[in-house]
Amino acid sequence: MIRFIILLLVALLLSLSCSSGSEVRTAQISTPAPTATPMPTITATPTTPNEPTCKDLFPEAKEVPTREYVLNLRNASHEVSENSTYWYISPSGSSVARNGPTAYWYWEVFLEDVSTSYPTKFEAIRIGDFEIQWSDYLAYSQAVCDAVSGTGTRRQAQILHGTFLNFRNDWSGHASKWQPFPYIETGPTVIEAVSPTGLEHYTKYITGGGVIIVGGEEVPDEALLAARESVIYMTSARPEFRNILKANEVRISLFADDDTSMLPEYKDSYEPGGFSMGMTDASMTANANWLCWTDHWDVGGDPVIHEMVHTINHTVFEEIKETYFYERIYDIAVNSIENGTFATSFFQHLEEGQEQDISNFVGEFWAITVEGYIMNRPGFKDSHDTREWIAKNDPQIFELITRYFPTEPWEFCKGIDAFYLGNGKYDLERN
Repeated sequence: MIRFIILLLVALLLSLSCSSGSEVRTAQISTPAPTATPMPTITATPTTPNEPTCKDLFPEAKEVPTREYVLNLRNASHEVSENSTYWYISPSGSSVARNGPTAYWYWEVFLEDVSTSYPTKFEAIRIGDFEIQWSDYLAYSQAVCDAVSGTGTRRQAQILHGTFLNFRNDWSGHASKWQPFPYIETGPTVIEAVSPTGLEHYTKYITGGGVIIVGGEEVPDEALLAARESVIYMTSARPEFRNILKANEVRISLFADDDTSMLPEYKDSYEPGGFSMGMTDASMTANANWLCWTDHWDVGGDPVIHEMVHTINHTVFEEIKETYFYERIYDIAVNSIENGTFATSFFQHLEEGQEQDISNFVGEFWAITVEGYIMNRPGFKDSHDTREWIAKNDPQIFELITRYFPTEPWEFCKGIDAFYLGNGKYDLERN
């Protein structure tokens, strides 16, 4: 019976998380004054501060000795993190490109845990090097029940699970360490950021496509506007994605310096282009200097588009368990790489001592090919640079891209045509 109830609850959650919306892209309309839309916080306050919660939802849950309970949950969580069902493992076995609906699998663990068990009351317990607090258990379990009842999100549950078990929360950008920005409908207008404590660096703010975009004083307004246009276009074919991105508090943190270490959340991260956002990350990042707008021409990749592809994977595909994608992407990637269709001359920023190998190419294949498809500019990528080229030379990835991203025309980097010489070459010095 419990198993049947759980399956019904999961199905209900999936239907709630995929409600659709729409957004019209425009740049020359008057907009009403921005209004704030309340968003879930990353903390959860139990109704009864010192007692197990969720009893009304799961009355058949059984008490389990504390240490046994914690170890069971930690072991189940570790199994999810090492679930290699959809991974690509290099022929040598030395490197891995990870993929799969990990957030969905975590949710299954959380739901099974809270619906069937709870620990014996404790104040604090030390397991290994970490002290685990009763209050953190209450917050985690309440977050799971809030997600079941529709008053919270699975992301909240995953964040608070990390805090409770000290599980994969040791980096500075973990969302538990930062309050989220409020979501404000801005239209195509950059406004002053309402920055949470510790994030005062971000003074500029705009939203679009369910995504918050922020930057410091050093980031030009044009960069925020360009990022917004890209996000709105990328999500236009699947507007239901926007609701999921918004519910999961997806934020793009733009920077305009050498690397991400200038941002308050990422002082120990040195990524020059940026990185994507996962379910427990505070934001994704992108170098504003690498974006393209009028009188700021940049021929090549676009970090907002590239990292948003990864972010949609990690926050949307993972949540809805998009197995159609996971079952296909690496086979397509390997085939494209091995037959020479995909150019592997790009350089991915890696930690010192690491070298590029096929797992890096396979792991980046999806983001690079979608990036080229969205930009649709000859010469901006070494391969997969236009839709016509992709459809002709790599039809399998073209079918996968067009399953999720728009087919309607879009003019990326408006005005760059004036500098085009042909054969994928541009002369940006030409008057």
